[in-house]
Amino acid sequence: MQKIDLQNQPINLDLTMSCGQAFRWRKRSDGTWGGVVKDKLVELDVKDGYLLWRTYPHGDKALVEDYLRLSEDVNAVYAALADADPRMIDLTRQFRGLRFLRQDPTEALLSFVCSAANSIPRITIAVEELAINYGELVCEIGGICYYAFPTPKAILAADANILKSTKSLGFRGRIIRSVAQQLEDRGEGWLESLRLAPYLVAKKSLVEMNGIGPKIADCVCLFSLDKDEAVPVDTHVRQIAQRLFLPEIKSATITGIVYRNIAQTFQNRYGKYAGWAQQFLFYEDLLRTRALGRGSAGAQSAE
Repeated sequence: MQKIDLQNQPINLDLTMSCGQAFRWRKRSDGTWGGVVKDKLVELDVKDGYLLWRTYPHGDKALVEDYLRLSEDVNAVYAALADADPRMIDLTRQFRGLRFLRQDPTEALLSFVCSAANSIPRITIAVEELAINYGELVCEIGGICYYAFPTPKAILAADANILKSTKSLGFRGRIIRSVAQQLEDRGEGWLESLRLAPYLVAKKSLVEMNGIGPKIADCVCLFSLDKDEAVPVDTHVRQIAQRLFLPEIKSATITGIVYRNIAQTFQNRYGKYAGWAQQFLFYEDLLRTRALGRGSAGAQSAE
């Protein structure tokens, strides 16, 4: 593997790859992480302050640096969070190295469509099925074939009934096909162009698509469009907000008003890093839930 000096910038692959922001990463028995990014198989590890990386079918350092947002000053993010809220001092130490990824926006959007009323294991299976059935072969290593995530055009070329009947997709197959058609109608590069738009403009553009609600839009903004102020609100985030900031919220239903109130509360407190704060608080809540013996909470990206 080749090396990148992290220059004292933390990255914890276990936290970053398993927090529910991306669904195609697997930890190998040797401790390395492997996943497909665009048209490459990427293998990663961290040792002694270096990121170890390898890509197939040929080396692509720029892809790794961009995907992991290695130019980000994570220490400065942590410091800003601590200044905004003293509880973040302990959380950024406890979960040091948690990062957000810069995923391909099309893959992120269609993957989070799979997250509707779904669990992380089933989302993972559904996303992988999409890649295997409709994506291009990237490489074959050790008898295992790795596939790129399918393009909207490839999804539209698939038989609609087959896509709808894929077991792990269920009713989401119809929505995925509809979203793929809308992406094609908007033209190549439209989704990527939202990285240059302000957060609220990008989110509005996403929720104008049929089948895309505010939570999916915020997930795409946070995990692929560099909108660190985005706060996807699901059941777990509602519970966190109710416990810490908004005890007046009594309903378990996340109405539009409740969603906006929670997101705005995070953004008022944590500013442009509201999404980071939410992720740290989610991890803390997950551990608390397990300690109380109430079972494992789902990742924040899934209902």
